[in-house]
Amino acid sequence: MNDFFTINRNALITRPTRALIDWVNTISPEDPVNYDELGTHDSQDVFLIPDFDSVEESLEWVRENCEEFLSYLLDDWCADEKAWPQPQDWSLFERFFEYTILTAVVDTMEGEYDSDDEGFEDIDMDDFDFEDN
Repeated sequence: MNDFFTINRNALITRPTRALIDWVNTISPEDPVNYDELGTHDSQDVFLIPDFDSVEESLEWVRENCEEFLSYLLDDWCADEKAWPQPQDWSLFERFFEYTILTAVVDTMEGEYDSDDEGFEDIDMDDFDFEDN
């Protein structure tokens, strides 16, 4: 096994709520999702976010950037942006996703593991507000 090391990032973990699944089922009734059958592992997304001194600071940053997170997460459920609920704000984020912020992120892989990023979709980091860091 490789040596573990802490990286200079926090993490945001999101999991869909029943409200999100209810919305998904209204826009795609022909292929309904059963909330109770969602896996506890597969249905979560993990975002690496800037390293802050406290959970409160991390949460403030997530709130400030919630529209970008919502765009990414909603697109995973429905590619038609016109069908997305409005407004896309913090209230919608909290209604559609349970979330956790982790302040210790540990990498278990050697640096060479990430050297081949073929097949990964890049996120446009210009969409995020990093001014308060």
